[in-house]
Amino acid sequence: MPRLIAVLFEQEPDAAYIAVELDAPDEPEVLFMKGPGFEKQMGPFPLPYAEATFSRWHYLRVTNPPHVVLNDVSALRAALRSLKPDYNGGAVCVSVQEERV
Repeated sequence: MPRLIAVLFEQEPDAAYIAVELDAPDEPEVLFMKGPGFEKQMGPFPLPYAEATFSRWHYLRVTNPPHVVLNDVSALRAALRSLKPDYNGGAVCVSVQEERV
C-alpha cells in the first residue's frame, strides 16, 4: 500500500507538496503530489531521483509514514494533516488512526 514518505509544508497547510512511495515490483517509485486537490502529480520517479528532490527542495522525511489511498482526496488530506515537523529536521505522523479503504 502506498505510504506518504516526505512533505514540503506550505503556508496553507492543505497546499503542501507530498511524496508518496508506491508499491513497485522491482524498486520503489515515488509520486509527487500537490494539495489541496492533489490533481497535480509528477512521476512516478525512481527512489534515488526522489531523494535528490527531497534534498534540493528541503522536503521533510516522515519517520513513521502513514499509508494513503491515492484516489481519495479526503484520505490524502487527513494523512497530510496528521504530519507535524519534528525536532530532527523531519516530520512525524501524530495521528493514531490512518485512513484506509
